[in-house]
Amino acid sequence: MIRKLAVAFLLSTSFGLPAGAQHVVRFETTVGEFDMVLNPTNNPMLEDYANNFLMYVNENKYKANWINRADTGFVLQMGGFYSHTKRPPPMIDSIRSVVTFEPVLGAPAAVTGLSNTVGTVSLALPGDGHGGTNQDAGTSSFFVNLTSNTFLDADFTVFAAISDMTTINKIMALSTVDRTTDSNFGAGSGNLAFTDVPVDENGFQVFIKRAFVVSDSLAVAKALSGVSPILSASAAGSSSNAGLEAPLLSSGAGLGATVVPEPATGAMAILAAMGIFLGSCRRRFG
Repeated sequence: MIRKLAVAFLLSTSFGLPAGAQHVVRFETTVGEFDMVLNPTNNPMLEDYANNFLMYVNENKYKANWINRADTGFVLQMGGFYSHTKRPPPMIDSIRSVVTFEPVLGAPAAVTGLSNTVGTVSLALPGDGHGGTNQDAGTSSFFVNLTSNTFLDADFTVFAAISDMTTINKIMALSTVDRTTDSNFGAGSGNLAFTDVPVDENGFQVFIKRAFVVSDSLAVAKALSGVSPILSASAAGSSSNAGLEAPLLSSGAGLGATVVPEPATGAMAILAAMGIFLGSCRRRFG
């Protein structure tokens, strides 16, 4: 397996986390729950991202979503699809995309001070049609970084952090299925939205049962405290990549610079045929 992607994300060096300044969103899944701190550094550049995310939460857009991508050593992605079946859908036509709001304008990690390091959360992005990434097209789909993915910083916006990765790690410990190997599914080989679908011991998908804003002050304080070391690591990654430019991308197959499908937008037929992308380059399997 060869990983092909692109840029980095992080934060600043000191973190004063004003009480009540950040929203905490709790995701209850069929595997467990996890809390996400939005705009953890109270950065004005990330306010639109936090507000965008809260719209999806408050409108119950994440209810019954299934977690579609558990890419070991890379990312856990969700927020793009929902399904009425417990098992992975038999055909791509049976998958439904989240109805999205207007996209938010890009604020890449490279300019916000937060880097794509372990425990941070970024908004997924579509490709720009030229081998790059459309930074101004993020909507509902997001991913949790499982390792240091600072090469994503030039394009992807880190807007949140996970205070406790226990549930994330439980999901990553599950088996995965590659729906693209089933010719009847209709996604086509290499569609990364469906190559690492996590399933439990019964073969059922992992669902988001609900997502809501946490109101309990003690739970909020615990979450803010929990993200502190994550933010410190993220800020360190950001400063170490200061001044670096995003690598050039090419559509040439020989260079392996293709974009990663973004599972949160558009008609499924277009997704299957052309790909809607998560990143600047993609991970290949072989």
